[in-house]
Amino acid sequence: MGRMSANVAWLAVAVLLILSAHTVRAIRWSFLFPKTHAQRDRTGLLLGLGMGYAVNALIPLRAGELVRALVASKLRGSRMAETLATIVAERVADLLVLAVLISATWQIAADPVFALRTAALFGGVAAAICVASWAILHWPATRRLVWRLANLFNSRVRLGLADFIWSTAEILGGETLLGWRFTVTTIAMWTLYGGAYLAFSHATGAGVGQVIEAMLQHPFNSLTMGAGNATEAVGRLPYYTFVLAPVLLIVLLDILVRRAPVARVALPLTRLGKSGRASHGARSERFTATGYDDFLDALFSNARSAVSGFGMRAVDDGVVRRFFHGGSDALTALVETPDRLLIRKFAMGAAATRLETQADWLRRHASPSRPLVGIIGRRKQPGAFSYDMPVIEGATDFYDAIHSGTSAHNRALLSQVLTTVDTLHGETCEGTASQAIVDRYFDEKIAANAVAVRNFAEQAIGSAEYSVNGTAYDLDEWRLLSDRDWASRQLRRRDVATVHGDLTVENLIVAPSLAHGLYIIDPNPENLFNSPLIDWAKMMQSLHLGYEQLNRTASCAPSQQCLSVPLARSEAYAALHGVLEDEARARFGEEGLREIYFHELVNYLRLTPYKIRQSADRGLAFFACTSMILRRYRERFA
Repeated sequence: MGRMSANVAWLAVAVLLILSAHTVRAIRWSFLFPKTHAQRDRTGLLLGLGMGYAVNALIPLRAGELVRALVASKLRGSRMAETLATIVAERVADLLVLAVLISATWQIAADPVFALRTAALFGGVAAAICVASWAILHWPATRRLVWRLANLFNSRVRLGLADFIWSTAEILGGETLLGWRFTVTTIAMWTLYGGAYLAFSHATGAGVGQVIEAMLQHPFNSLTMGAGNATEAVGRLPYYTFVLAPVLLIVLLDILVRRAPVARVALPLTRLGKSGRASHGARSERFTATGYDDFLDALFSNARSAVSGFGMRAVDDGVVRRFFHGGSDALTALVETPDRLLIRKFAMGAAATRLETQADWLRRHASPSRPLVGIIGRRKQPGAFSYDMPVIEGATDFYDAIHSGTSAHNRALLSQVLTTVDTLHGETCEGTASQAIVDRYFDEKIAANAVAVRNFAEQAIGSAEYSVNGTAYDLDEWRLLSDRDWASRQLRRRDVATVHGDLTVENLIVAPSLAHGLYIIDPNPENLFNSPLIDWAKMMQSLHLGYEQLNRTASCAPSQQCLSVPLARSEAYAALHGVLEDEARARFGEEGLREIYFHELVNYLRLTPYKIRQSADRGLAFFACTSMILRRYRERFA
């Protein structure tokens, strides 16, 4: 009787110790979650852990890990992929610890050779996962390979796999597993587990080596399938008690801590999962759910470097609430920081250099008399640049204002913008462009682009003859754009000044709360030949064919050399187009109006190669538009 009582006592000690070890494991697990994510139920980690252990005891192949993730995700309100990633990261840490411990204690193992093989296997698997995670973080080719394999599944599963793999790599590639909190809890946890195994050994009479083999060296087995020689020696009942009794206590504890009086006493326990990952922020914290999916798509497909680059390099201080539609290589987003909402523009590579030039231009020409957007922050990194603009209360795009305001108000705003840039041109007059500048402008901006677009179109269409919306065209018409003398005759006004360079409708923001009632964004001062008429031509680009709508929807594929482009210029745009022509005629005469239309043609020549790089269908749509503008210009003026 005394021996039986002693065995029961030791078994009780073992159960309490393993319960304590599970609790410490849950605390350690909480360190792997992003610190700002929602936690509707902070005891969910311990309950999920207990349920997972119970399932692993009854069902083989580690099915309990999936149950653990499901329970914890539901109770905490976290993503399933993210929770699975924390489990994998935690198990990798355990594999490394066990590889060391088993190697150090192989001589007392029930089967020393098997113990050494197990240690080598655990260490090898952990190292392989770490190497794969490093490759995911640093090699785009690895991510592309994963994405191609994931394409076997539907989009939801594909993004879930990408989320799981990326989140796992983020944790393993960070510093959390080497941090003092994770290290201290790991030592405490395995000390408690070791004490529990020793107490269980005393309770059952099995050797410590046998208990360790049963509990740790058969990870894909369960008690129902056998867990080594120890189960045969002492029977399954003690093992079931040892493994399942702590789970029952966890469930009871979970019920108790949900009662207010007990919850106050157990406050540290109820904070499980609150601390979060301290070494770095997860990328998932920097986006809304939809934005994070878009980031993963861009990151793994490697198709939109601006989106993935923004997520990796430009948003460590806030959350991206939305991306704005744009037509350049730069990306613009609404970002919420702890202090304020702001609009951030970001670019990489050559586009970063242009973006820095843009920010410099805005600061250099900032003046109370000019309605230019303010720069409230900037950041330069190797190969990347970003700057921040304020969010103005009540501000709206000029495009939206045009289609919601009165025609009189729209005319007044357009006239104000034109007067503003005319004043800028007058204040910054730089004399007359030399013939060398004009020749360079022709070579780089006109002839080179015309040849590139023409070659693309001939290959895409398969013929020099084609039609656009039912009207016949021929690529021979484009040869005129390679005629230096003809182009030089079109550029008769040679005066130069500081120009905005991209004065389209989409770069005007109506802001009634400001003194000017609007402000101008996104200059493009790099034009070689800075004719003031370029600014007028950019507005013509918007209003002539309805560029903003085209830029959002234009796409076409050739069908027997027939191109169809939906031109959906609104009546409001058409009215302002007439106003723009009248203003240009009044300020520059008929000849000045002609030259504005020529610069509009050059704008489309400069735009189309960029659209081609985006996609062949978009490139063809803008090629068709350029064909129409060239034909209209020749018929009206040349």
